[in-house]
Amino acid sequence: MTTRRDHFLPAIAAGLTVLVLLAAADESPAREPLKIFFISSSLGEDQGQSFGSLFEIHDSNGTLVAGAGFADVYNTRFRSDRHTLQFFVRDPAHRQRYSTMDLPHPDMDMGVYLMGVNQELRAWTSARSNRVQRWNPEQREWIKETDGGIVNSGDGVMRVGAGVLRFLSNKATYDDRVILSPPEVGRYYNFYYALGHLFFYHGQRTDEGGFTRVLACRWKPGQEGEIDVSKAVAIEAKYVGATPFAWGQYKDQVLTVDNQGGVYVFQQDRWRMLLEADDQVSYQVYSMTNFYDRLYLAQYPTGNLFEYDGKQLVRKQDWPPRVPGVAKNAREAQTMAIYGGDLMVGVWPWAELWRYQHDTDSWHSMGRMFKHPALRADLTHPYEEQANRLDLVTNFFGQRITGMVPIVEGLMMSTSAKGTYEWNPKFDFLNDQQRREYGAVIKLQRPGCLAAQIQWTGKPIKFDFRVTQDSISVFQDGKRIAMTKHDMPLKWLSSTGLKMTLGKGAYGDFSGSIGRTLITGEER
Repeated sequence: MTTRRDHFLPAIAAGLTVLVLLAAADESPAREPLKIFFISSSLGEDQGQSFGSLFEIHDSNGTLVAGAGFADVYNTRFRSDRHTLQFFVRDPAHRQRYSTMDLPHPDMDMGVYLMGVNQELRAWTSARSNRVQRWNPEQREWIKETDGGIVNSGDGVMRVGAGVLRFLSNKATYDDRVILSPPEVGRYYNFYYALGHLFFYHGQRTDEGGFTRVLACRWKPGQEGEIDVSKAVAIEAKYVGATPFAWGQYKDQVLTVDNQGGVYVFQQDRWRMLLEADDQVSYQVYSMTNFYDRLYLAQYPTGNLFEYDGKQLVRKQDWPPRVPGVAKNAREAQTMAIYGGDLMVGVWPWAELWRYQHDTDSWHSMGRMFKHPALRADLTHPYEEQANRLDLVTNFFGQRITGMVPIVEGLMMSTSAKGTYEWNPKFDFLNDQQRREYGAVIKLQRPGCLAAQIQWTGKPIKFDFRVTQDSISVFQDGKRIAMTKHDMPLKWLSSTGLKMTLGKGAYGDFSGSIGRTLITGEER
């Protein structure tokens, strides 16, 4: 794989059976592979919950070497696919081994956001009337969506059980059946489904002021008829027009943060306000994800993550740090993902990429996703002088990492200016190569990472994770659902000091229960 930037190098059902096969590097018949089985039961029906971690494996030094689980991330506009199962194996001696590669430019102007469903990658932009394109990996080209697709910020599509829940144009459908019609007054927007409830904002502006409310409506697949909004549990936003950029859940709680800093928590059929909105103070949250035993929120203007433990929200100072040579103010942690067991974070306005290793409690800079301009601590944002000269907002050419989606072996990332603006020839201070770093899609890859799409069966499922000397793969009920090659040394797999942790790990706590565990044929 070619390197893009020189400076950058450094389905589940009510029960679940999981088989992990970690074959030693010496695959002679005399070598017995390490086998790990575990059974999870009482997961229950799919009601939008975060499934969490299946297992993690550490070596005798406490270094994380393998794991599997389901990430649940909401990045500004779109939620990750909860039915994507990630599996990773990594060589302890080569944890910094990453490469990047540009995908063909989508040609969707100066910014795109990414979403992934069923291991298919789509790029979205608001420029030129909301366009969506799907990536075709076989042909290596972007294909324009013509079926309506996802067009507005806050719309979405997600797998729930064996069906498809779609939020589009002020309404919601499940398997094309309307479950929520547009309101008679105002509009519904920014939907989220979790813990058996459909959440959304309902607002209307009037000459007298209007209203904005956050609603929680009970709903689950198989429910007949449309949702009765009159039975919704609601909380009034402090300011009319409030809107969220991200949602998240922590155990039995759902969180939303509006663009004026109001933090609202739903738990046990009631709302509470964790933080009151204040339109005189900037406080926006652009991403949420579960990582180990906390929910993390990516915030502006600190550029840091905030940690939620179910009771309080605490800023994690210098999480992530700053690249030397940039201003300290007006920073925004915008995007997050879990890739290879590490937490990845993208930071505006210089498109910094950071990686956090939990087992060493350390942050690692992955460089920037733009080559230009040179860093300047005396400027808060890139190209401020040019933006001012063109009578644009000063931060117009700020640089975002807008999307992070695991697809097969890679982490797909996207970039944008402050907004998904149309390209204008008057931006002639950027040459064509520089301009096309805005609105780009980039593949980040580390050996030993794999994402697989599970198939919901409504029955217990057996998963089989296999590592051979040159490949890793995931099987569901005996059928391979994903595979990728690798060239990692695997001598560490024959170690007798490997320790397995069940139901806890990078993807958060497992939402089911674990029954019995067998390692190399011995129950424990």
